[in-house]
Amino acid sequence: MPKFEAAENTAERVGDRPKARYKFQPGRLKLSAADARQPLATASLHDQLVARLREMVLEGEVAPGTPLPEKMLCDTFGVSRTPLREAFKVLATEGLMELRPHRTPIVTPVDRDEIAAVFEVSIALDRLSAGLACARATLAERAALDALHADLAEHHRTGDRRAYFRRNQEIHAEIVRLAGNPVLTATWTSLSSKIRRARAQANYVGGRWEESFDEHEVFMAHFRRADSAAFAEAMATHTRMTAAAVLAGLDAAAPTGGAA
Repeated sequence: MPKFEAAENTAERVGDRPKARYKFQPGRLKLSAADARQPLATASLHDQLVARLREMVLEGEVAPGTPLPEKMLCDTFGVSRTPLREAFKVLATEGLMELRPHRTPIVTPVDRDEIAAVFEVSIALDRLSAGLACARATLAERAALDALHADLAEHHRTGDRRAYFRRNQEIHAEIVRLAGNPVLTATWTSLSSKIRRARAQANYVGGRWEESFDEHEVFMAHFRRADSAAFAEAMATHTRMTAAAVLAGLDAAAPTGGAA
């Protein structure tokens, strides 16, 4: 549960009872210190709030099953309960949050069986999209993807996992875009949103980050040589290895039965 502590000498009196103000401690929800008190601009407040909450969930800043108290988030972002609750509804429709009557909303737990099923399809989609992308990409598009990979390599060198993950997502999405098939893009995007949280957590499983980057180096070498078949197979292998790491992490985190 998130940790709160009453701030000393900050009580307000409402009627005859003091109303304590609570000081949110960001570390318990894995928020960066900069986000502990970061009011959002009034322009497009709803969209900004939805985007920030979605980012917190998808990038693993708040773990599956974590309660999200309204008071804490209102104080964090400097908003009232109304826009926050509207943002909660959006995330609930996206399957990222569970709204519970008369109880604190929580981040939706990860369904291990669903993740496994989605990865089975994603492996095939990544193989297909990679083969098409390698065959159809222009010289300018090839150079642009190579530039994204160069950024990825720099984030890996400096140990910036958050920036690395974001660039990694962009690379995978760009490969799908280069395939030039709108049906494939829509299908991949829908499934990708279901496993994005799990992908983010995979970078923290053992030596998976190093392995993942090495796999990127391999498939980009095939892409530069315009070897569609090799690129497609390397992409499928990369996704398969990611799936294995994700599922191993979920299995390790699953509660085990106690002794009878």
